[in-house]
Formats: sequence, structure tokens, C-alpha cells
Amino acid sequence: MKMTTCLSVALCVDGGNVDQAAVTIASVLAHLSPGPPLAFHVFYGEPPSRRSRRLETLRVTPHRLFVHYVENRFRNIGLFDHVTPAALLRLQLGEFLPDLDRVLYLDADILAVADIRPLLAADLGDAVVGAVQDLGLHAAIAEERVTGRPDYILHVRDALGWDLDNFAYVNSGMLLLDLAALRRERFGERAGQLVMDHPHRFRWRDQDAINLLLRGRVVLLDPRWNSMVWFLEREPRRCHADMAATALQRRDPWLLHFSGPSKPWHALVDIPDYRRWWRAAVRTSPVWALRWFRLLLAKAGAQAWGWIRRERR
Repeated sequence: MKMTTCLSVALCVDGGNVDQAAVTIASVLAHLSPGPPLAFHVFYGEPPSRRSRRLETLRVTPHRLFVHYVENRFRNIGLFDHVTPAALLRLQLGEFLPDLDRVLYLDADILAVADIRPLLAADLGDAVVGAVQDLGLHAAIAEERVTGRPDYILHVRDALGWDLDNFAYVNSGMLLLDLAALRRERFGERAGQLVMDHPHRFRWRDQDAINLLLRGRVVLLDPRWNSMVWFLEREPRRCHADMAATALQRRDPWLLHFSGPSKPWHALVDIPDYRRWWRAAVRTSPVWALRWFRLLLAKAGAQAWGWIRRERR
């Protein structure tokens, strides 16, 4: 199969993470090597807002930025944990971008720290998607086999119907998609209907649908293209993960993924890559400098109040 270089990047957001999308895009451009200009497509699942209009003004020349306002058919689905309805819009990228054969999808909580052109040129072979194995889920399965307390095991075995000894589950925060193939298979329609018909069966909604419907046609990419920071730094079960893969992600990450409920913009967490995200954010917009200052004041106030309480005892 002829290898096709991708020149388009897509993100799916709402009012809660559209400012973060600007940081993701700016970080990609900050590390991008010379070459053909890219097109960034941001799908905003709400009516236009002050924040979305601010994203429209992001300077990306000579590249192009398009903010598309779309109806989110998944907005009323109850979602698991920190996932927002906007994330499910990635299931419809084939329909949203009918003239594109390939696109790189990135979550808005990703920070590029390396040139993505090698990723854009990755050979998918006969696969329809390129992604990175979800080391967190596989580590959880390994831990539960030791402890005998099944949780994620039940999800993989019962909800997905997979053999625990023969599966590879990928994280959907970074996806290199063959849109032409997905359109031919009506993937967006099928995946969307699967999620709508079984809202309580799938723990990670669209991510589960992607893994289930595209199983056997996913090429596993270098793990450094999706380094999940919280898992690597703070997750207790990380000791059960693929040690070679986690070592690569720690030593030389290419895309930092702040997956999970703990985000850099929620608090000033003492993790090097969280501080790295803040440096990139502050360079992107003065809005982030103001937010950082407010968090700093809140942290200092909490520390001072803690000191006063201890002194009163």
C-alpha cells in the first residue's frame, strides 16, 4: 500500500477545553520542522463563544486554522469520569472532513514536545488507524490478576468480549486515521449508534467503540507518541506496565498526554511535565498567565492558612 503523508490535524472540544486546544496547536508548531503547511481543524460542539472566537485568532501562519461549529449528537450521554461529550465527536471525523483521506487526531490535553512530521508520515500498511497501546489499562489488568480483585478485567472480558490473553487496547488521545477507509465502512455511523444504543455498557464510550469495531486493523505506533504523564508519575499500578515502553516514554517523550482527571490547569502540581505544560501555556496566551497567577495566589493562601492553623494549636 502506498504511504500517504498526512497534512491535517483535528481536535474536538467544547467550552471547557477550547483554550487548552490552543496550547496543543501552539506546541505542535513550536517543534515542527520545515515542510508543507498543515491545516488544523477544531470541531467545537457548542454555539460560538468568547473562548472559541479567541481560538480563531491564534496565529498559525503559514499554516491554517479552521474552527468548525458542529452539532454534538452525544451531548446528553452520561460519560465516565473526566471525559466530555466533545470527545465523542472524533467518531464523526470521516463525515466532518469528507475531502480528506487522512487526519491526525489529538486530544486537547496533549502537549507536543517533538516534531510530529514523522508521525504524520507513519505507514499504516493495511490498518485503518495508528495508535499507542493504553499502558494504563494493560497495567490494571496485570495488577488485578495478581490481587484477584477484578474490575478492568470485567470490562475487557464482559463489555468488550475479549480474551484476556489475546488483546491490545489503544488509547484514543492520539489517532492517525485513514478517513477514506472509515467512510467506506460507515464507521462513524456504526460507532455512534453503538455508543448511543449501549450507554452503560462501555466504560470509555467512544474509545471502547474504536477498539471494538477496529480490532485487528490498528497498527501500534511507538509508545512515545502518547506518553500519559499522570500514569507514569503517580499511578500506583505503573509498576505492572510494560517496562520497556514506559522507560521510552520517560526518557524521550514525543507527545505528552495529560490524561485522567488530574489536569495541569486544575492546580500547580509538582510534576516536571506539568510545569512544562504551564510554560507552553503562558507562551501561548496571556489568559494562561493570569490563570497561573491566580492558582499561585490560591496555593500560597492555602499554605499560609495551614501555617496559621498549626500555630494556633
